[in-house]
Amino acid sequence: MIIWGGFGFLVAIIGFGSLVLAEVITKSAFDDSYYQTHGWPKLDAFWIAAALVYLVGLWLDRQPGRAMIDKATGQEVVLKRKHALFFIPVRYWPFIFLGLGVVFLFIKDVRGAVSR
Repeated sequence: MIIWGGFGFLVAIIGFGSLVLAEVITKSAFDDSYYQTHGWPKLDAFWIAAALVYLVGLWLDRQPGRAMIDKATGQEVVLKRKHALFFIPVRYWPFIFLGLGVVFLFIKDVRGAVSR
């Protein structure tokens, strides 16, 4: 079950979309198995997703909140909507995507070395 809050679902859409787009472009430029046997297309896809999610996160953080006045104290309280995927705020997902890109760069190389 995917759990999100606010526009956190955009993280999953951007990540999945960038991976699919990278696979389609790689298959059109190289042979069909190239995407599966090389890590750099996935690295590029994750890093592009990180950049896009970073921009979306900036935009979401800049959205104005709703100002309320606390009757007990008379102080103004600003309520902002929280945007998260799997309870992780959108602003942290670019770092996760950057790390996943590096991991996927080396995962296929390790499997290739073991299977030889």
